[in-house]
Amino acid sequence: MSDKKRLLMVVTSHGEIDGEPTTGVWFPEFSEPLEVFTKAGLEITVASPRGGPSPVDPRRFPSAEEIAGVRDALQLMNATRPLSKMDAANFDGLFMPGGHGPMFDLAVDKKFKDLVLAFWKAGKPVGAVCHGPASLLNVPLGDGSTLLKGRKVTGFTKGEDAVDAMFKHMPFSLQERMEAEGANFIELPPRTAHTETDGMLVTGQNPASAVATAEAFLAVLNPVG
Repeated sequence: MSDKKRLLMVVTSHGEIDGEPTTGVWFPEFSEPLEVFTKAGLEITVASPRGGPSPVDPRRFPSAEEIAGVRDALQLMNATRPLSKMDAANFDGLFMPGGHGPMFDLAVDKKFKDLVLAFWKAGKPVGAVCHGPASLLNVPLGDGSTLLKGRKVTGFTKGEDAVDAMFKHMPFSLQERMEAEGANFIELPPRTAHTETDGMLVTGQNPASAVATAEAFLAVLNPVG
């Protein structure tokens, strides 16, 4: 058995809005953390609700100049494992990239909430960036509260919604929903690289925060001292 720490990265399966392929994973929020985690020597499994190819938001599909450097990331995105086959016992941490897609599937997938809860109860770090924290909504802890209640977090903000052309298509405001669960949501100006760590929970605000969120997550996964 490998002595590497094992990370589960969960991406969206939702790529359509009004029947058009206009959303999915914001690719750098997957590829940039993946590079951080790979360099740190983690053994990485990528899963999605449906398994198979995970949609990449066409607005941020890698350019011709970028393709050569992200082929491994694209390969993983094209062959995700089904979430139904994943068991928290087989991994040391859980990380969710963003893009608008998670607002539609990971935000409401009850079986996925059970998986998040299993990681949390086992004391394993959970991280998410940008719209990825939608996956942390409504994770019941069994005592009447939820994972987000009273925790210091961040995610895509109302200020960023205001300048996002896609917001009119979103089912809700992420910041408002996280705050409605009692989260202590920390908002910095749009496009600011910003992360928050609260115990085993690590969140990042926006695409500019992808690398910093991955690094903060690693610090929790591999504490010094």
